[in-house]
Amino acid sequence: MIKVGQSKQQIDTPALVIDRQKLMTNLNFMQDFANKQGKQLRPHAKTHKCTQLAKLQKQTGAIGICATKVGEAEVLVTKGITGVLLTSPVVTPQKIQRLVQLVQKESGIMVVVDQAENAQALSQASLQAGTTLKVLVDIDPGVHRTGTSYANALTLGKLLHELPGLSLQGLQCYAGNLQHIHDFNDRKTASSLAMQKASDVLAQFKKENLPCTILTGTGTGTYDIDSQVDLVTEIQPGSYTVMDQEYANIQWQNLQAFNPFQPAMTLLTTVISANHESHVTVDAGLKSLYIDQTPPRIISHPHLSYDWGGFGDEHGKITSDGTGTLPKVGEVLELIVPHCDPTINLFDQFYITEGDTITDIWPIDLRGKSQ
Repeated sequence: MIKVGQSKQQIDTPALVIDRQKLMTNLNFMQDFANKQGKQLRPHAKTHKCTQLAKLQKQTGAIGICATKVGEAEVLVTKGITGVLLTSPVVTPQKIQRLVQLVQKESGIMVVVDQAENAQALSQASLQAGTTLKVLVDIDPGVHRTGTSYANALTLGKLLHELPGLSLQGLQCYAGNLQHIHDFNDRKTASSLAMQKASDVLAQFKKENLPCTILTGTGTGTYDIDSQVDLVTEIQPGSYTVMDQEYANIQWQNLQAFNPFQPAMTLLTTVISANHESHVTVDAGLKSLYIDQTPPRIISHPHLSYDWGGFGDEHGKITSDGTGTLPKVGEVLELIVPHCDPTINLFDQFYITEGDTITDIWPIDLRGKSQ
């Protein structure tokens, strides 16, 4: 059993490690940026899945926390997190019932809506429970995942305003499909257009005297772009907390190359077999490292690569570019994961470190909350 005070090198693998100093640098940078832009920060817990980290975000100045699933919101509320926004529609009778029960515990919960039938079901459930449910119109910026069209948003907004048991708060417009566009200028053009169109919808709401104080959206790849749109009131980035290789590979605003966020989270994996000149085998396979088009980046050993290589669920393949020495059995490699969100969902805990020392262990207590 690994304990606080022990060395990072003693952690059994595979394991996720968070450098606390780098984490706090990321949290403070994003909060300071939002403050300077006059925007609220409501970061997304879908990335880190950890109420301990969500509490840090709130302590740093976040107005609330975003979640995708009712199960995530239930854990957040149980742990005392307020200002939770569910960024995906809640439509099944079971989940709607759980949602209104949650509102009875924490009245500040909000949920997005993208179609009339769901709005009516939420209204009926809210009335039966004696609650008032805060709702936002979800706009589809072109992802075609959830959300109503820009053109139909006003009609839906009027319905939400009229239905009893519901309280219209504003709009959500999240363009997840734009977050990893490599070129900064291309990303800026696409995201600015999407959020300006949402801003125009907000102006329509105000013209019709609909209560609409929130326009929320954006992600780690577009936080600095979308914040330039005047009527955007809050941003909801997620990956900025720990970062990953996908975000490390995109161009950022300063010189189109500077990434303001540090790779706070790394994965440790141990070499368990080294019987071949071409490669060695580590103990982190697909059950520990979410497969992606972007490969992980090994930072502990130069000139080595993690090769998806078809090694399966439990094992990974490490190769050399010809100039690096392959590690021996028992050596621990440290790498930046390709995509932090689904990789985190494979683990039970984070080991928090300062320097080489373990200072805390945080449960990933939203893990598996997919309902």
